[in-house]
Amino acid sequence: MSTPKSVQPAQTVDQGDALNMDSPATSLDEAIQSAIGRKLRESWEEVVNEEVPDKFRMLLDQLKKSEGPGHRGEKS
Repeated sequence: MSTPKSVQPAQTVDQGDALNMDSPATSLDEAIQSAIGRKLRESWEEVVNEEVPDKFRMLLDQLKKSEGPGHRGEKS
């Protein structure tokens, strides 16, 4: 019985090749990392610009009221 192609490793990496910074695999890794970083920044930007849901805003207001004036985190 043979292992299905989807389970077999695509290739093996020689440790000597893995440390060679001029190899195409390293460039591919850098390109992938760059693309992932770009997508993460785009996603984070969308999250940061989302409005706070009304329910969450109400809960924050209730928390502020329950803390009262003079609470250590409050600005005067």
